[in-house]
Amino acid sequence: MVTFQQLRDAKPAAFEHFADGWQIVSGAMSEAKDRTEARIAAGMRNAKLEGEGADAAQARLKRLGENFHFTQVQCASVHAALHGFAADLKAAQTKLLRAVDDARTAGYTVQEDGSLHWTRPAAGAGAHPGTPWSDMTGAKEAEAKVYAGWISDALQQAADADYQWRCKLDALLADNDLEVTDADWKDARSDTAGVRAEAADSVPADAIPSGKTPQENADWWASLSEDERDQYLALYPEQIGRLDGLPSAVRDEANRAYMAEEGATTRMKLDGLRANEPLRYLKVGGTYRETPEWKEWNSQVQHYEKVKKGIQKIEERFAKTGEDGLPEAYLLGFSPKDDGRAIVATGNPDTARHTAVYVPGTGTDLSKIGGDMNRMNELWYKSSELSDGPVSTITWLGYDAPDNMFKDAPFSHYADDAASAHSSFLHGLNAAHDPSVDSHTTVIGHSYGSTVVGSTARQYDLPVDDVIFAGSPGVQVGSASDIGASHGVYNMELPGDIVPDVGQFGHGDFQGPVEIRRGNWGLPVIDFRAPGFITPSDSEFGATQLATDDVPADMDNHSRYWKKDSGSLANQAAVVTGNYDKAKTE
Repeated sequence: MVTFQQLRDAKPAAFEHFADGWQIVSGAMSEAKDRTEARIAAGMRNAKLEGEGADAAQARLKRLGENFHFTQVQCASVHAALHGFAADLKAAQTKLLRAVDDARTAGYTVQEDGSLHWTRPAAGAGAHPGTPWSDMTGAKEAEAKVYAGWISDALQQAADADYQWRCKLDALLADNDLEVTDADWKDARSDTAGVRAEAADSVPADAIPSGKTPQENADWWASLSEDERDQYLALYPEQIGRLDGLPSAVRDEANRAYMAEEGATTRMKLDGLRANEPLRYLKVGGTYRETPEWKEWNSQVQHYEKVKKGIQKIEERFAKTGEDGLPEAYLLGFSPKDDGRAIVATGNPDTARHTAVYVPGTGTDLSKIGGDMNRMNELWYKSSELSDGPVSTITWLGYDAPDNMFKDAPFSHYADDAASAHSSFLHGLNAAHDPSVDSHTTVIGHSYGSTVVGSTARQYDLPVDDVIFAGSPGVQVGSASDIGASHGVYNMELPGDIVPDVGQFGHGDFQGPVEIRRGNWGLPVIDFRAPGFITPSDSEFGATQLATDDVPADMDNHSRYWKKDSGSLANQAAVVTGNYDKAKTE
């Protein structure tokens, strides 16, 4: 039990000072992690050191980076917990001191143990000073009990805070070893949830912007003190990581912590599922059929396998930092839900002179993001050769892409549903960009991704300089002027890419005319005559047609716009860096 003297003389500021110390340690761990991964390990890769010794060193550096990251997250939770305790202690102390002041004003003496005494004024014979509480009567006794109750409530409030926060801090104790396991990350998530629940009053979740513009998000973040930012980052990594408009370094730190916890949870769930596979086949009426229980089990396994693979691909991209000068990656968005989401930048877009945002198309999900990130790595290399400043190339898988070209891709709702998030992300890049650096932004839509870009332009706006479409099935509008890019709209189509021809009927802008005539067996036939369904490949659309490679027609060319050393890649890089005179056209 907290005593009257302990609460009266407590110094909440001392706990805030201790909390700041833990945040300093957390920051040091973050810097150590970055130095280990982005400088030392990356430097070794850039120097192309090979052999058993180099491999062993990279493995040790990877483990060291994981330790630094885990320590960073845990120390940040300790920082938040100590700040939470300091706030609760200060509230209890304020309540106590107010009760004491009120009691003294009413004529009571508050003893060192918190008890109350009242000196009755002299009033003739028989009156004597120092009448104890037990002799008080009537209204004065009732009044004294009120003040005593306030003091008791304050002491109980302090005792509750002491117990609750002590339990949370005890839970933050980690195993004394050098291996950060999935169980450690699971415990870290549980620990953070516990601290978050206790700190709900001082660091409320409902203060985090929801449904606001990126600029409003940025303004909210700027309004917080450094301590408040650290606490929100530690306690709400999922929510902070998805806020458009916040600095890329902040979103990256939040999303990496969230992904580490989700990765551990995913692997542990997979282990549990595989250890408890239900009966697959059951004989029904002479035939064997898959049981509903197994189908549900298999669906969960497939989902978690996709999440696991996607996380592995993102971590592999982290590990590529330094290869031939490849810059650090920034995880600007992550979610394991449904088919998964991820937004990964090669290079910091906040300080980039030129930024490219690539929107992939049909068949893309979290498990397949590795190929899309590789495309943006290649574009970064080529763009950096031409650029007059830093370059950032971003893979934006911030939407639910169609799964199947024939079953799903003909429908527009995937693009229409993605448009709001896409527009918000682009505005967020502008809100977070360093105003001292000139910014040039290009959006690249591939396949169905171009339909997402077009739908965004149709429903909202595209705050970008240039737009490039590649293998586009149509963009829901019929003119380059409808896209709204401040400089130019470009398109490329490789020989044999059938998507523009097949997809135009679902996503091209129909400009007629149309004629209905009687066909075979008297059935009506609809004739679509030129110009028909307009896509960016059509001259009527008005896009600048970028030259591609002189290669044989092949349906697989739909996926070859980012082939290393290709003309398609070089022309994209020319537009991305504003070297328009170097972009070859048809």
